[in-house]
Amino acid sequence: MSTLLGRLPAGGAIVAMGMRCARRCQVVLLFAAIVGISALHYLTPTSHADMWLHPIYACAYYVPLLLIALFWGWRTGLAAACLAAILYAPHVIHAWGGEHEEYMVAELIEIGKFFVVTVIAGVLADHEHRQQNKIRDTATELVQVNRKLQESFEQLRRADRLSALGELAAGLAHEIRNPLGSFEGALRIAFRPGLADETREEFRNLAFGEVERLKDLVSNFLEFARPPALRASPTSPWQLLQSVEHLVSENAMTARVIVRTVASTDLPDVLIDSQQIKQVLLNLALNAVHAMPGGGSLVLRASLDRGVMLFEVVDEGVGVPEEKLGKIFDPFFTTRPEGTGLGLSVAYRIVMQHGGEIRARRNPERGMTFTIELPLDATHLATAIQSVTDAIPRNSLPARPEAIAPELLREASPSLSLQQN
Repeated sequence: MSTLLGRLPAGGAIVAMGMRCARRCQVVLLFAAIVGISALHYLTPTSHADMWLHPIYACAYYVPLLLIALFWGWRTGLAAACLAAILYAPHVIHAWGGEHEEYMVAELIEIGKFFVVTVIAGVLADHEHRQQNKIRDTATELVQVNRKLQESFEQLRRADRLSALGELAAGLAHEIRNPLGSFEGALRIAFRPGLADETREEFRNLAFGEVERLKDLVSNFLEFARPPALRASPTSPWQLLQSVEHLVSENAMTARVIVRTVASTDLPDVLIDSQQIKQVLLNLALNAVHAMPGGGSLVLRASLDRGVMLFEVVDEGVGVPEEKLGKIFDPFFTTRPEGTGLGLSVAYRIVMQHGGEIRARRNPERGMTFTIELPLDATHLATAIQSVTDAIPRNSLPARPEAIAPELLREASPSLSLQQN
């Protein structure tokens, strides 16, 4: 029994065999229809009372002829036309060859039309079949190419994620190594015997300062890698900018920077986490103040544009070189010696969590303009909060690794944990 089952064709072969049998049955039935129509000619009298049936029978030939040509091409259609002519022509000559010669000639011309119509229909059908086969082959190739592209994309994504992790690790190691080196050197000097108390105290303070710097670095990195959950609530853009202006005013006064808020009190509330967006705007404002050591003007602006709330921070500082604009949101990229390079990365992540965008551009004369776009739609915000951890950054993963930092760290080492104690 098992040997017999092993010899049975597979399911696909059985289906193919069934389709071939069905096609053979169809062509046999259509050829049989031609024979049946011819039989009707011979069985129907040619008297005046029944003469009107014969033109109908002649037109009936076109049904099986066209179907055969459409389904099996012009060659099979030509064979069917030959069969119809062989069967019908003797009846035409014998029945109408006497006193109905004009009708006989018309019917012989009709037989000629069988060949013309059948061949034309068959040629067109063959062309259509070839086009369909090309489309089917192209579709199959596209499916295969798409599958290969998906596989290549997954490989590229994994490679990019590892590259992003390497960039994060290298940047973090570099940033930690510098204060550690200073900390080690300060301790070595502080514990030298015979050192003056004043000098010893100075190097102890230096060591403590490097420890604080390390703590700040780690805290910023944790903020960058895993920002706190959003606590969204309706917030007035004008009040938000007023709060930022108040917080930055003392630093601005020291640097001789004039801060102005440009926003209407009639602007609608925007659904955001006010503390986190305030942190972003304050970070941008402080960066702007630091970029204007000789003083200048700082503008905090809010406006509504087609359902999107725009926050802008405009300064008159030294700006960022054009070739470095694409890197300013990368982790550990900074133009200030004392900076950690994580402030703008944290800002970028927070804005992305809100379903918004943050952009930077150079002003025509001098300075920079940072623009934050935040949606007013609460549904949009909820969707953004749900999907942000799975989002792929817009350009390339290494260029925006902060959007996937927690996932990268989890994949790289299960022993690493960024969970809050």
